[in-house]
Amino acid sequence: MPSIWTRQPGKAVYTTFFVATTLLRLPWLCAIYLVLSMRPSRHWTFRQSLSRTLFVYFGKYAATVELDPPPALEPGAEKDRFVIIQPARRELYRDILLCDETIKPGAVGAVWHMRPITEPAQHRKGQRVFFHLHGGAYVLGDGRDIGMRFMSFLLLQSCPDSAIFCPEYRLSSAAGGRFPAAMQDAVTAYSFLVHELQIPPQDIVLSGDSAGAHLAIALLRYANANPDLLPEPAAILLWSPWSDMIIEVSIADERPATHVDHVAPELISWTYREFLPRPETGVARSDPYISPVTAAIPTEVPFWVQWGSAEILKPEITKFVEVQRSSQSRVETYESPHAPP
Repeated sequence: MPSIWTRQPGKAVYTTFFVATTLLRLPWLCAIYLVLSMRPSRHWTFRQSLSRTLFVYFGKYAATVELDPPPALEPGAEKDRFVIIQPARRELYRDILLCDETIKPGAVGAVWHMRPITEPAQHRKGQRVFFHLHGGAYVLGDGRDIGMRFMSFLLLQSCPDSAIFCPEYRLSSAAGGRFPAAMQDAVTAYSFLVHELQIPPQDIVLSGDSAGAHLAIALLRYANANPDLLPEPAAILLWSPWSDMIIEVSIADERPATHVDHVAPELISWTYREFLPRPETGVARSDPYISPVTAAIPTEVPFWVQWGSAEILKPEITKFVEVQRSSQSRVETYESPHAPP
């Protein structure tokens, strides 16, 4: 049930309150974080401590007012690097993608970083293409230049001649964005690469962070279960994957990592309200497409999984790694010391 803060004039009032209180808190935060023992973690710099706290504040604010998502089908500053993809042929969507009759495949926006590939001839054989799905708890975020700056740097640093393709999948904070909307969009965008642009799947690496990693796992699971529809990619990179949506917010919030993780509990509650499938679909939170930790994908695609040692959901990520390794999959891992997601 929406609160008074999610509609006007309540939203404007709460926004004014949030800005004013944050500005008042800022000098105090700057002062205490100059003292090493007062920081959320003694291993963090002043900048890391302040950034984490402000991010948590913003997450609480966004969840309270249920912040409207940005336009997903407008070119913006990305101009000719932005493309709009129409839904693929009807046969591509089956089973889990049709679990909710109110959610239909639609047009998907996407951004290329750095140079766009608009026709098959523009992709060189062997050129790596990262299919990256942004994070944001399924209610925030996008694949635009500002939000992708750091991730683009990481991917291009490891593979300088590569291309990065970021679909603007539907967020559950928008109308018609509940599961399986984002998954439909991921399938549409992946089909665009392999069928329309004819990029060989062995040149494609799936990538995703947080909720985007959750979506990347779902896309790989779908391709693995439907080889007649979609080929599997060469590999998958998972950055702090959200691997379990069974866990209750109250339980996660009791863990010691709460004081260092940068994801506000209110943000996760918002995701659960807006993203999880409607009861009428019969898709439970324990379904592998919702909580991938419950079942391995029987695939030969190699996994690379990264997480921070200070994450609230670290136990669920490591359990996902164990589950996936039980299917004889090759899974490499990297734990960032003292880092939140």
